Amino acid sequence: MIITTPVTDYIPASMLTNDGDMVVRKLGVVERLAKNVQLTFLRSSAGDTYPNWGGITGDIDNYFKGQGGAAWPIFETLALRDTGIHIGNSTRNSAGDQVISGVGFELSVVIFIAMDVASGNRNFSWGFDNGTLAMCIAQSEDDTDSMLMNTHSINIHRDISNTIIGVLSAITANSFTITWSLAGACAVDFIYLCLP
Repeated sequence: MIITTPVTDYIPASMLTNDGDMVVRKLGVVERLAKNVQLTFLRSSAGDTYPNWGGITGDIDNYFKGQGGAAWPIFETLALRDTGIHIGNSTRNSAGDQVISGVGFELSVVIFIAMDVASGNRNFSWGFDNGTLAMCIAQSEDDTDSMLMNTHSINIHRDISNTIIGVLSAITANSFTITWSLAGACAVDFIYLCLP
């Protein structure tokens, strides 16, 4: 929609409204940048056109980002540093729930790399988990077997009687919970990467 009434005070006329839209000005024409669907982002356009709403597809574009402090927001390429990542490590040798806190954001996926605590054992696991889908590839029984699992994200399998298996069971705004199953005696060291 084009605004035909002259606007003389561009400060209040160029703000986001509570409907999620914005008044913009291009080449002397004041126009309302309409609200858009969920999960679209305000991004810069080529040349002298005003910003538009769009999804993150194809080439990564420039998006309107706050700069902190007293600095003005600018259009800049999105990066993971803008939304956050969290890297950590832990160990486990028992069944039950283990809460990993201090993530700093509500994650969307965790990548796990795990190994048997006994360093002489060549048992490893590489997995992904988003709280709904969990998958891993495991090297087990002293590197004599390999597995693909779609029910959990960590699997250390020393032998048929000694295993420890983990799956993401809860996600909060600042943490995640791994639920462990243990058979026999087994322990795991793991590192993880949380993505927003």
